[in-house]
Amino acid sequence: MPDSSAFDVLIGLALLFAVFSLAVSRINEAVLALFRYRGRQLEAELRRLLGARPAGAPDGDPEDGPDGGNPPDVAAELLDGPLRTTRATGRNATPPAMADHPPVSGALAAVRRARSLRLPSYVPSTAFAQALLDRVDPPARAMLSQLRPETLPDHVTDEARAAYRRAYDEARHALDERTAQALYAAMPADHPAGRVMAAALVAATGSGAVGTIEDGLASLPPSPAKDALIAATVQAAGDREKIVTELARWYDDAMDRLSGWYRRRIAIFLLCYAILLAVPFNLDAIGLARAFWQDGTVRQAAVAAAQVEVTSDGAAAPDQPEPDQPTAGEAAEQAVQAVRDASGLAVPIGWVHNSEERDDPREVPDSVGGWLLKIAGLAIGCFALTAGAPFWFDLLGRLVNMRATGPKPRATNG
Repeated sequence: MPDSSAFDVLIGLALLFAVFSLAVSRINEAVLALFRYRGRQLEAELRRLLGARPAGAPDGDPEDGPDGGNPPDVAAELLDGPLRTTRATGRNATPPAMADHPPVSGALAAVRRARSLRLPSYVPSTAFAQALLDRVDPPARAMLSQLRPETLPDHVTDEARAAYRRAYDEARHALDERTAQALYAAMPADHPAGRVMAAALVAATGSGAVGTIEDGLASLPPSPAKDALIAATVQAAGDREKIVTELARWYDDAMDRLSGWYRRRIAIFLLCYAILLAVPFNLDAIGLARAFWQDGTVRQAAVAAAQVEVTSDGAAAPDQPEPDQPTAGEAAEQAVQAVRDASGLAVPIGWVHNSEERDDPREVPDSVGGWLLKIAGLAIGCFALTAGAPFWFDLLGRLVNMRATGPKPRATNG
């Protein structure tokens, strides 16, 4: 690639957009962490999927739930129970019970509640499906299904098999410690694997009677999750593994729709932050392109800064975000540092007073045409920043590498 001025202009613009888009991303992360935005949106979607009442909603029909017309808060049950580990976030203290902190009205109150409860920003689909299935079809029922009479060895006598079938049918009808003990007693002594499973069933039923999956489904409030669970149960013919797979697929589809809405909302946030940076720093894409084209010194300074940015250890950081979301304090520090790095570039950004002795893109326009051109340049710069730091850093690396490659040497005649 020849070392043309036009190519260097592209490198200069890509450098500016990469560094400032990183600052925009850091500001966005700081705001999201400060207001616990991800966790609050995920909780709201889980409550919608599980049929829970939103904050400030009036009491429903008394038939919706046993406690005064309020349906059971299945989302709180899951996040307090099998999904509680998603709220741990590596801290020693156990997060408070969500059942004791119902949703509240008001933005500030909701933020304080989310911070106290340590709402998760992500719940794996398989974990959600398993937790919901365990609520309506307890693991003890799954153990019982592994103890079907058909699983007995062939050498078991017909009399022992018939006695075991009667005990199994009784346990299937009403599973509790008494029927589990009877099933254990009916298990043939020469079937050690079955006796171990039956003993585990006795231990699992020690806390009380275990309902059927029909009882569990009936206890769920009307909700999209209940409909999906019924459909998965029918489609899988009662196979727990297939039910979990189908329910996890449905949950992924629901989260994909939430992610689409979330990305559209974040795009609006990024545009606002881009405006907040582009206007004070005068990121006029048209004026900067003209400055890079006309001033070789500025152009070479931008190319040198781009080469340093690409070869530095931190150049690849925007492409590989850390799996753990930063805290509000960490995100704020990263945002401040990103803005400092952007403002320290040796390029003509910012505002200066008009002067007849120079043609500076930082000058305040003094005509209507100049202001229209300035607004157009700032608009281009703002929308360019919303493309994201990974895009611009990747493009910057490609441009710098193409520039360093240079033209192919001509073949010499021997």
